[in-house]
Amino acid sequence: MAVPLLRSLRTRLIASVVLIEIVMLSLLVWNNMSLIRQAHADRLRDTAASMLQQIASTAGSYLVEVDYARLEEYLGNIAGHPELAYLAVLDGDQRPVVRFGELPVGGWPEADRHPAAVDDGRYDRVAEIRFAGRGMGQVRMGFSLARMEQAIQAARMRSVAIAGGEIVLTVLATVLLGLGLTHRLGQLAAAAQRVGAGDYGVTVPTGVKDEVGMTAAAFNRMVAEVSQRTCRLQEALARERVIEQTAIDGMITYDASGRILSVNPAMEALFGYRGQELLGRNVALLLEAEAGAALWNRATGRRQELQGRRRDGSRFPLELYIGQVDVRGEPLYAATLHDITERKRAENECRTLLQGNRFLIHKSLAVQEEERRHLARELHDELGQCTTAIQADAELIHERAQGGDGQVAASAAAIIGVSARMYDVVHSMMRRLRPTVLDDLGLVAALEEAVQDWRQRQPEIGLEFTSRGELGDLGEAVNISLYRIVQEGLTNIARHAGARRVGIRLSRELEAGRSLVRLEIEDDGCGMEPQATGQGLGLIGMRERVEALHGSLELVSSPAAGTAIRVRIPLTEEEGDRGHG
Repeated sequence: MAVPLLRSLRTRLIASVVLIEIVMLSLLVWNNMSLIRQAHADRLRDTAASMLQQIASTAGSYLVEVDYARLEEYLGNIAGHPELAYLAVLDGDQRPVVRFGELPVGGWPEADRHPAAVDDGRYDRVAEIRFAGRGMGQVRMGFSLARMEQAIQAARMRSVAIAGGEIVLTVLATVLLGLGLTHRLGQLAAAAQRVGAGDYGVTVPTGVKDEVGMTAAAFNRMVAEVSQRTCRLQEALARERVIEQTAIDGMITYDASGRILSVNPAMEALFGYRGQELLGRNVALLLEAEAGAALWNRATGRRQELQGRRRDGSRFPLELYIGQVDVRGEPLYAATLHDITERKRAENECRTLLQGNRFLIHKSLAVQEEERRHLARELHDELGQCTTAIQADAELIHERAQGGDGQVAASAAAIIGVSARMYDVVHSMMRRLRPTVLDDLGLVAALEEAVQDWRQRQPEIGLEFTSRGELGDLGEAVNISLYRIVQEGLTNIARHAGARRVGIRLSRELEAGRSLVRLEIEDDGCGMEPQATGQGLGLIGMRERVEALHGSLELVSSPAAGTAIRVRIPLTEEEGDRGHG
């Protein structure tokens, strides 16, 4: 596309350079002419002053001797000065005694101060002639400024000619440089127009590696990068179109007023609308009315579960995700709608199975505790009594055998030791199965006994147990659950933690007016990976015990940072009243 002459960069460049050159040369010529005029005026002033002083100092002796002939002869040499218009020597009565040139008509003019201030074309000067301190007359001289003006005019013509020549040379140089520069810039402009039309295969010759060449090289790199990005963008758009057309989720775009702008084919199967029937309609018709129209005018940032409404009025659960971008200052929304009917059905089935499993686990734990209680009672009632009877018989045999058969006495002593060991083992098993102190003295005493036993078995590990608050009336279920959690936690620490210190804190507190009990077990051992904290059967058993009491269990651990188990169990109102009444 041709550029008009007046809008051409070449024309504007040449015109700008010429205009600047004319202005600068005009200022230079004006300044030079001022300097030349001042120099000529100063020269004439100095010449006149010198001549006037010479004549005034010499003419006095001639006037005293009244020797006008010799005075005229003396002044004749001076009167030949080319710029002198007139020269006159006046006596004391102001009468000319010697004169040269044409004297002023109409009387003697006032003396001029400087040639530059003269407006009549003649520089008039006057000086007093004194001899022996006595006034003898005057010297009057007039200098024509024509010669000075001719010299100034000649200088002006030379300056103008030089400036004109410089302007012509500048124009020629600018035209030559401009042609080369604008030609290369024109190539850049033409290439830019082709790129704007979608032709990304264009390249611009770089030529000389000057600013234009560097710009051309940068332009070529930019076009190559734009071409690559355009190809990638087209591929991405193609992939997005394929995804949009084949996606099983509904996808729509809509504006700030809720008007639907585009839909994908999955919307027909999801909501029952045919083809492009949804275009132009309000997006609110896709959800139940209670969802609210304001929901559609903000990005969700996450999926929301809502109730969708099909064309036939039927309802179904869906997940909605809304994203937002600004296009030319106006918001544009895109929403993804996913039918979760099957997932909800599966969740309900899983929930039912989970509830059944938890019921079985809780029932199993209850049966396990009952069996432990029964086994502990059996060990106490049956095996404990039998062990006591064996020990009593062995002691009787040992007493009867004293002083008699030494082998019988030794065997009886061995039986006494074995029976005592059996009794200790049975007693320890009973405490682990069902500590009688838990039923007799409460949870704190049972935990202190368990802690003491653990210290005896693990003397190299420091164990600290503290309790706070009223903990004597927590109830059978809470007591046995907390005891088993501590028991399991200490077992895990002994087996896996490699800890040096362990802390157990049990407290009863009020939170938001409700009573609860807290248990914390912490160690400084090796810890474990976060993803492995919920895989052990012991931890699963702890969590199930706590959740059966509507409590919560938090396990915090990381490698080389130890492990912390925090249990929180809310108490019933009856238990809370008893604990804080």
